[in-house]
Amino acid sequence: LGALSVDTRQNQKQFTQADIGPLSTLADYAAIAIYNARLFAAVQVALITDGLTGLYNRRHLMALAEQEYQRARRFGRPLSALMIDLDHFKVVNDTYGHATGDQVLSEIARRLKSGVRTIDILGRYGGEEFVLFLPETALPGAGLLGNRLRQGMASTPVLSIAGALTITMSIGVATTSPDLPDVATLVARADAALYAAKQAGRNRLAAYGLPIN
Repeated sequence: LGALSVDTRQNQKQFTQADIGPLSTLADYAAIAIYNARLFAAVQVALITDGLTGLYNRRHLMALAEQEYQRARRFGRPLSALMIDLDHFKVVNDTYGHATGDQVLSEIARRLKSGVRTIDILGRYGGEEFVLFLPETALPGAGLLGNRLRQGMASTPVLSIAGALTITMSIGVATTSPDLPDVATLVARADAALYAAKQAGRNRLAAYGLPIN
């Protein structure tokens, strides 16, 4: 729905019927151009976002993370990564069905997004895994945020079509260091920490290179 405003430089008080044809053609061309622009924008968004959660998809997430990693290395600033995995999520799908599982994933994504800064980079890494990159954040700050997100998730059940479900998550944290060769290694270290958190009993946070509390 749009409006086309046309004016004349002549001392003409009103447009005539003969003017309507060209103006209608102009309006049609404008409408087509706007439609194509909106369609292009929608396609661009679809290319970089996950269809279920609305977060960045893995490919775009890593592209943004690479840019942030290069900036952090250039200026000697910290960059942390959180690998987040929902505990026993397969049980949710197997017990309540994939429709409930999708609803839970969508709500978890919404909560995560609402709990981070606008400069942070959050995306769905795959399945029930999310990755969060925190620019200008060293390990202590990343750990504090991770535990706040984890504790908030565990204390507030997710309302779904199957009822209220208590969802917990395990988190692995890693931060850039002088020996870090690339952003993929940063993610791998966060993933290793996540594995340690799960091995220690789940619903906890572990930091790469540090013992679990």
